[in-house]
Amino acid sequence: MSELQSRSQIAVLEAERVGKSSILQQYLNGEFSSAYKETVEDIYPQPYDINGKRRFVDYMNTAGNINFPAMRKIYISKAEGFILAYSICDSRSFEEVQKLWNEIKSVRENNLSIHCVIFGNKLDEENKRQVETFAALEWAYRENLGGCFKEVSAKDNNAVKEVFDMLLEQLGNRRSAKPETFRIRSTSFTRKENSFKKCRNNYKQKKNKKMVSYEKVQCSSKGFQDNLFDDFKESTIYRVQRKQNEFCRTMRDSDALIKQKNNEGQFSRSMTRNQKAGLRDGTK
Repeated sequence: MSELQSRSQIAVLEAERVGKSSILQQYLNGEFSSAYKETVEDIYPQPYDINGKRRFVDYMNTAGNINFPAMRKIYISKAEGFILAYSICDSRSFEEVQKLWNEIKSVRENNLSIHCVIFGNKLDEENKRQVETFAALEWAYRENLGGCFKEVSAKDNNAVKEVFDMLLEQLGNRRSAKPETFRIRSTSFTRKENSFKKCRNNYKQKKNKKMVSYEKVQCSSKGFQDNLFDDFKESTIYRVQRKQNEFCRTMRDSDALIKQKNNEGQFSRSMTRNQKAGLRDGTK
């Protein structure tokens, strides 16, 4: 997207049991749970302050196993960015990520303008590793995603924020094409933060009689930006932090409304049956 929109949709895609839901919970809510819960579809709206204007990013947590190609194609065609997740302990999940990226490229035009990050989860289980870092980096580099790759641990909250900072920095920018030969360089491994940028990291501000906290989305170094992007346009981005009881309130309200409608429907059908039974009894 060439211009920053007031609302953006980011699709989070993976194979099954990789931990993308844990990454989202850790980033948005500061929580981690090892209990597995199958995802159907969850949408997590997150407000940001971008260049002084309020913007929203809807993180669409999709089902880990989408059995319907048409549904997956809808996600891919509508989303403005992607987070692709695999487990470093499962080589099949990395193969699935490569298939997902190929599918995205087949649906979308100009893959250099597609905002995307790749992360390998479960860095805390290094002794179970099946996907080597170099192999993942080499693939990402060939796909012009060399600076958009990170290994993380949702459990230890290791490098989780950096995944999202990496994605947000891409908004409004276009990645540059890379030479075919993969060469190890610092930008391939690390997204170094710009330590010379003079701006507040975190701060609080009172709005509508409520104290709101802002967390800085850290800028990368100029060298990283020059290597990764064409004509990089830097934005000042803060994540608006909300209280935990406000987290995904929209989704909870939506679920409650659906449940209420279902209950009302069951009550209505029960009343109709009773009324019909009463009429039959009256005619006897």
